[in-house]
Amino acid sequence: MDPTRSVRRSARAFGLDLSAEAAAKMLEHLELLAIANEKFNLTTIPRDEWLCAHVLDSLSCAPEVNDSVPGDFADLGSGGGFPGIPLSIATGREVVLVESVKKKAVFLAEVLTEIRIGGRVAPVRAEELALQEPGVFAVVTARAVSSLPSLVELAAPLLKPGGRLICLKGDPRAEELQSGARAGRICGLAEVCCRRVEVPLTEAIRTIVVYERTGRPQVHLPRRPGTAQKQPLG
Repeated sequence: MDPTRSVRRSARAFGLDLSAEAAAKMLEHLELLAIANEKFNLTTIPRDEWLCAHVLDSLSCAPEVNDSVPGDFADLGSGGGFPGIPLSIATGREVVLVESVKKKAVFLAEVLTEIRIGGRVAPVRAEELALQEPGVFAVVTARAVSSLPSLVELAAPLLKPGGRLICLKGDPRAEELQSGARAGRICGLAEVCCRRVEVPLTEAIRTIVVYERTGRPQVHLPRRPGTAQKQPLG
């Protein structure tokens, strides 16, 4: 089957009606990733699995992004551009790709230019972005970046009231979910959704955990860079 048609058909599993142009942009992103991956390591996943493991996996949380309050979103630790770039294409929301590793940030900027989508790259850590742009984002996404308590803390000062943190996890243990909820209470976020979804064309199961900013944090945020990972609040 034509790759563009395959992307469009698979995306319907998430309630998405992608245009041929949107699907083509996602595939162009993968071509650019292949070129860059020969120069430096952006992904260790085999090339023939990228469509499912990167693009379709990223789109699994598109319903949560679409249901969030209006506004731009930030993608933490964007790496090769997932889930931020496919989600931006699919939802029409402008994205800020947060990536502190310089060579990755340069790659992401090139992708945004080449495939012509709205957005920009923030070559800083999440804590630094929170100082520069506090409380401005409707959505923060994170995929394979850190534990839930750390992500809750990193996202909280970035979110506007009613904004949502959307985490893409594999199969988190109950202890991690409980710690994430505790960190949320400290940081002014409440868990509003936790659902499992099957990624099309694979047997992979993704867990999507969503927190909403419902109040003010009980501690001063952001803390110093790296503290959320070393000393999580949950």
